[in-house]
Amino acid sequence: MTCQGAAYVDRRDGQLKHDPIYAAAFMDWCYNARAGQTLTRAVLNRWFASALYGWYYKQPWTRSKIAAFAAAMRVDLDELDRDLTQFRSFNDFICRRIDLSKRPIDRDPRTFISPVDGRLLAYREVAADRVFQIKSAEFDLRRLLADDDLARRYQGGSVVILRLYLADYHHFHFPDSGIPGEPRTVPGRYFAVSPYSRRWAVPFYGENQRSITLFSSEGFGRVALIEIGAFTVGSIQQTFVPHTRVSRGDPKGYFQLGASVVVAVFQPRAVQLDDDLCRNTEAGLETYVRLGERIGRA
Repeated sequence: MTCQGAAYVDRRDGQLKHDPIYAAAFMDWCYNARAGQTLTRAVLNRWFASALYGWYYKQPWTRSKIAAFAAAMRVDLDELDRDLTQFRSFNDFICRRIDLSKRPIDRDPRTFISPVDGRLLAYREVAADRVFQIKSAEFDLRRLLADDDLARRYQGGSVVILRLYLADYHHFHFPDSGIPGEPRTVPGRYFAVSPYSRRWAVPFYGENQRSITLFSSEGFGRVALIEIGAFTVGSIQQTFVPHTRVSRGDPKGYFQLGASVVVAVFQPRAVQLDDDLCRNTEAGLETYVRLGERIGRA
């Protein structure tokens, strides 16, 4: 089932658009009905619920869902690296690779590029001890980083939040050249990251499972790159080699089935985020950006 979902500005044409919502009635019930919230808090945000969901959609018989889903969710089939009939399961399609030649990477070393296709929110200065609401979620930098010393290091820095949708390309890439450290896994729950909830400030930034990589970027200093798991996202797969230099646009990893979030946290004065992204954020709107596109500059 689909319906009209969250509003965002498409940066390519400046138009206001809406995401279709998949399984809208069920997710609305889970996050807005009292019984649904109780079930979500008690059961659906646990790892086994997402693991079971993921297991089901890895089965070969789920291939029959791919074509209808791709049509309903407006997936661009021209950028696929193979035909729809070649995917082994619905999850295989969600984790698909694409023809990256169709995603030009901004090679200017003074620019910071988007690591994913996603809907972006940009904050030029975030205090470590400030808790505030972002759409239907509660944001807290200290809980996001799960490290008080790290939170102090990034106190007053900029934050970029990129929300991947279920239909988006689910791989994430390095936003600059540099050397990544070891990813640190923070165990947690699996709340949904899309703005389904109308009254409940979902604490997914501080409670969901996430992976934190400190990235020594050549143009922007030490950047914290954070991937956040979500309901139906059973795992975050990292594919890079720690302590080995990477180039901007190189693959970093991918999410399994479901929507999720990538966050980049900068130290103070390390980046100047693009004005249009900040204006849209101040107006309460996400901006749709694509992998390799500039979102800030040194």
